[in-house]
Amino acid sequence: MRLPSLLYLKQKAFEGFHNFPFTILAAIAGSSIAIYLTEYEHDIDNLFPYINGLLIFALAIPLFFSVSIMIGHLQLDRVLSATVWVVSSILLLIIYLTLPDRDTTLNTSLPYIRYAIFNIIIHLLVSFAPYLGRNRLNRFWNYNQLLFVRLVTSLLYAGFLYVGLCLALVALDVLFDVDIPSIRYFELYILVQGVFNTWFFVSGIPKDLNHLDNITVYPSGLKIFTQFVLMPLLVLYLMILYVYGLKIVITWDWPEGVVAYLIICVAVLGIFNLLLMHPFSKNTANNWISKFSKIYYVALIPLVGLLFVAISIRIGDYGVTINRYLIVLLGIWLSLVIIYFVSGRENIKLIPISLACILILCSFGPWGIFSWSQRSQVQRLEQYLVSNGVLLDGKIQREVIWDLDSLPKFSSPNLNTNTLPDSVHNEVLSIVEYLDDYHGMQALRPWYTQNIDSLIRQSESKSSRYSLYEGDTYLKTAGIKPVYQRYSDYTYYEYSRNKKESFVSKNFEHALAIESNFFDETSMTREVTLNGRAIAVTLNPQSRVLQVTFDDETLTIPLSDKLIHLEETYGTNEQNLSTTEMQLTFHGEKHEVKLIIEQLRMNGLPDKVDISYVDMLLFFRDI
Repeated sequence: MRLPSLLYLKQKAFEGFHNFPFTILAAIAGSSIAIYLTEYEHDIDNLFPYINGLLIFALAIPLFFSVSIMIGHLQLDRVLSATVWVVSSILLLIIYLTLPDRDTTLNTSLPYIRYAIFNIIIHLLVSFAPYLGRNRLNRFWNYNQLLFVRLVTSLLYAGFLYVGLCLALVALDVLFDVDIPSIRYFELYILVQGVFNTWFFVSGIPKDLNHLDNITVYPSGLKIFTQFVLMPLLVLYLMILYVYGLKIVITWDWPEGVVAYLIICVAVLGIFNLLLMHPFSKNTANNWISKFSKIYYVALIPLVGLLFVAISIRIGDYGVTINRYLIVLLGIWLSLVIIYFVSGRENIKLIPISLACILILCSFGPWGIFSWSQRSQVQRLEQYLVSNGVLLDGKIQREVIWDLDSLPKFSSPNLNTNTLPDSVHNEVLSIVEYLDDYHGMQALRPWYTQNIDSLIRQSESKSSRYSLYEGDTYLKTAGIKPVYQRYSDYTYYEYSRNKKESFVSKNFEHALAIESNFFDETSMTREVTLNGRAIAVTLNPQSRVLQVTFDDETLTIPLSDKLIHLEETYGTNEQNLSTTEMQLTFHGEKHEVKLIIEQLRMNGLPDKVDISYVDMLLFFRDI
């Protein structure tokens, strides 16, 4: 095998730059910004413009690649080519303007989620850009196979190059005492993965793709991998999901969204597997592939139905969120794909094109993922606040008016409190946290007479030590504590003896003081030797049983009756109880035990109350 000459490598590099100049320039620009950020991160006052620029150039790489491929393959004239380039550049500028800036945005999550959706759409565009509107499935499949193989190859070459250069730097450091800061290794990684990897990738993509239609010999290794590795795994996952789904239907015990994610993952794995096997199905010897494809899509129908039931229950209980919207969206997309392929059609281009179109439609408008999820959660929050008297006629009642002179700290002479039931309080906090994390609090601003966002900015500008959560400030202004409450059915008990009251123990020969906290322990055991006699005392906080073991007898003392008596007589808390109320005597055949409880704490739900702390005295005597 002949190794490629330097002239050949130079020629391929120039050819790659000639065919995809803007793609490579975007990679160089993005890598430069990333290295600059790495070098001067702590010296930059506002990182957002640099981060946003880096993300836009990262997005420009697949977008410009798609545009170059489409223009070259469709052989557009100069006017149309220039128009496409201008439109794609304007699109990137619009996306850049939607990204957050520190001076104008308190919430930064939503724009980056929208960016991630655009990123997925553009990467999907790469897969079908040259063949949009043309039913050349063989060329489409070979083109995507070329992209996949080239991607794996470029990542492999870039990985080996990076490791080799790192070893060279280590050698310089060890052998020649050249001081190389550790940050240089990361900057080298950015350079190799950002520039070399991209350049190497595009250098292997020909400008003319027409020859791909004539390729009818496919990698045998790919068929072996899909048929004997992916397909058995797929069947196994389907069987597991069917058994799991049957268990859910029988018990009607729905997990919190897990089943929906599992179904989506298995469905996507199966579709990917069938895409890899598509060209082999055209061979008459592989007719079973087409039959398996139909059976697979039919088998997905009950699972997709299960997905919709599961996510409907979650939405009915907790409203629409970004994640739940995406699950519904993917469920609809899976349904369309299933209907299409079960009907006997085989245009595999539908898969990436339909997914890209659905993602585009959901990225904007009142029907979109962001507007719908925000509207759903704001409506839930409004219902909770209105039904509990916190919100009336669109305004917060008893709003806390903050003293501007107290900033950066928030204080007010009148700290009003809007009391909510524990479960409602926690739901309100959960909704506000979600809005704060993903959407911001813009929708809640009309409910307040004060400009809360302005107060937060004033507070942060006066002191760098104060970094406020926007949601917490909105809650405090509404008189709601931004702390989750314990549910009222979780109860704490505490009883103690009046230690000023004396008690008689002269008839007993031995005494033992025991004190124990039950945080992680399932039981407490104390072993002592009194006058040569071994005595072991064990207390189980769950069963509430005290066991005293002598060398010739074991006494089991149930404490539940005494504890139930204390609760029924004194409630959940009583101090300075008489010794009579806090003592318990138990007789065995050979021994008598007297127990005096000095202090006792318990906690738990009504059907399960455990001892959490005990301080007691034990007295023993022989009978």
